[in-house]
Amino acid sequence: MMSERPPVQVDADAEFYRKALAFNNLTLSYIARGAPLEQLLDRIASGFSGSYPQRALAIFLFDPQARRLQVGAAPHVAPAFLAELTALAVDDPDTPQFWHALTALAARHERSLLEMLPLRSFAGEVAGILTICAANDAPGDASHLEQAYRDTVGAAVSMAMLAIERSLVPVHARVKSDPPGEADERMALAIEGSGTGIWDRNAVTGEMYYSRGWKAILGYEDWELSSHLQDAYQRIHPDDLPYVQETIRQHFASRSDTYQVEHRIRCRDGSYKWISSRGKVVARDAEGNALRMIGTTTDITELRRLTEKLAKSSRMLDYLTSEIPGMVFQFRVPPGERGYFTYVSEGARETYGLTPQQLLETPVIIDTVIHPEDMPLYEAARQAVLAGASHWMLEFRVITPGNGVRWLRGQARPRRLEDGTTLWHGFISDISESKAFELELQEFALTDYLTQLPNRRFFMQRLQDEYNRLQRGVLDTAAVLMCDLDHFKRINDSLGHAVGDQVLKHFAQVLRSQLRKTDTAGRLGGEEFAVILAGANLHAAAEFAMRLQASFASQPMLHEGREVEVTLSIGIALMQGDCAGQEQVLRASDDALYRAKEKGRNRFEFAPFACP
Repeated sequence: MMSERPPVQVDADAEFYRKALAFNNLTLSYIARGAPLEQLLDRIASGFSGSYPQRALAIFLFDPQARRLQVGAAPHVAPAFLAELTALAVDDPDTPQFWHALTALAARHERSLLEMLPLRSFAGEVAGILTICAANDAPGDASHLEQAYRDTVGAAVSMAMLAIERSLVPVHARVKSDPPGEADERMALAIEGSGTGIWDRNAVTGEMYYSRGWKAILGYEDWELSSHLQDAYQRIHPDDLPYVQETIRQHFASRSDTYQVEHRIRCRDGSYKWISSRGKVVARDAEGNALRMIGTTTDITELRRLTEKLAKSSRMLDYLTSEIPGMVFQFRVPPGERGYFTYVSEGARETYGLTPQQLLETPVIIDTVIHPEDMPLYEAARQAVLAGASHWMLEFRVITPGNGVRWLRGQARPRRLEDGTTLWHGFISDISESKAFELELQEFALTDYLTQLPNRRFFMQRLQDEYNRLQRGVLDTAAVLMCDLDHFKRINDSLGHAVGDQVLKHFAQVLRSQLRKTDTAGRLGGEEFAVILAGANLHAAAEFAMRLQASFASQPMLHEGREVEVTLSIGIALMQGDCAGQEQVLRASDDALYRAKEKGRNRFEFAPFACP
């Protein structure tokens, strides 16, 4: 019965029971000290709803004379529902007839009655009822079949009944060295039935009183233990005794609100058990010195065993995940929240350049390392996760201090919980090497290996893209230029193909230096090159052709100390959105190139018409 978030761990079962045990022990301690009934019942109801937020627990007190139920605690129940319920005439709330009446009343308020349990006094009379309702549109689940849920409900019923019974018992107003009276003993027996023992310490004399249930935890009969404080200290494990004594001293000095310890204690058979003890000084003198302290003790040996087993499993998980080249994670997304990590492996250091603790404490720190260009895609994927996607897979870049830009691939699948929370279990891997290889393959498929310009396939795709833009009216015109090195065969025949390849590479460098970011140049084959000048008209194309020829002529290539003589012919065609197609435009520029060759080479010519 807790309201805190689940802790950071793989399996929260042990932590759930530990917190439930602490909550119940503290509540029992409040009951034993005679806390106000209204506060006790509200604590019980609120604690239950903290563990099961889709359900509302309410406690009602039964007045047989007035034949009415009175609200004891109902922090999450609508006032209209309570008004109708408390107006009902009730002869006996523990009957099938009242169950049906309450079920119908809940239905009118769009609620489902899940539980209606009687609260019986020690004399067997019905002192009230405990109800659990849920909204009709609450997510369905099978938690009512879970042992943890049944244990929580049972504890709420027991504590509510103890609180009601205790409200009839006067609280001790002075320090007593004698054991509690009959009323206190009856309360001790009731609490003992819940598996918890009570102790009462006279801080002046050091005398201790233990309930029968407390002694039973250690295997003693009711008459076997002394009341001397020194004997109590001798039962505590020697390694734990200094910690226990210091915690008591701190509480006696008013440096803590309550006394809370977990330690080992020797049993009657010589073995040791782990116990959880909680208490509080309930009386002080005028100078503030402690006079009396009351508390409860619970056997947590099995819980410690389970915790250690889970810790061992967690260590094993950490070891296994540390050997995996990537980050293993669990991400929890409660309804309406952004979400947070509940487990992160050591692989976070290599993938994100962040520590697991950083991600656990501040999940949004990931945003600081996502590559800015990939952030929109990453955010869209995150929103899909929050909206309840069935699978998450994304490739994105991060910029880390130690490794620079890295490519990551994230994959995760969800598991829906009963309260609407989604648990994502996933894996982040570094795919930088495979991504680089993929880009190399892509570049190899689209790039001319000799000149590193786009090959014919890539160039034709870019020509198609440019034509599509013209058809959409993004631009008015574009110029397509076909370029050819004059008498290139003569160079191959006289100087060799190796020199010819160097000439092609040299021209590619010159051509690349003349391009704008929006232009595209490619090698179509042999000594033929083509250029797309986005948004250019014939005049701009002619200026580009003259600059290219002049630059090529002014930067001759040398072979064995001599210039390799080679010139450039160019054909120019204009492409518009109403042209028949990009292939025809390329053919028109090729025809213009042919005419430039016929007219003496080392020149450029225009296609005879703007659009084929």
